[in-house]
Amino acid sequence: MDIQSVLIFILVLLSINLIAVGVYVILVLKEFRETVKKANSVLDNVHEVTDAVANPVTTIAGIISGVTQSVKAVKSISSLIGDTKKEV
Repeated sequence: MDIQSVLIFILVLLSINLIAVGVYVILVLKEFRETVKKANSVLDNVHEVTDAVANPVTTIAGIISGVTQSVKAVKSISSLIGDTKKEV
């Protein structure tokens, strides 16, 4: 066996190996793509749930803020009425 046929044999083996590794990489990338799609779907669901929870919480916070401001307004009005009664 001369050196040229040994080199051709090694080249063929390396080519087959590279083709196998390339196919494996393509399969791994397809699987990774599916995993990213599933993760994106999960994140979309989480976003919907947080929106569903956040909207009532902000509404309740707005109502509480309105009640607090109403109480402050009533106190200030009653203090003004009380001041006018003292002057009379």
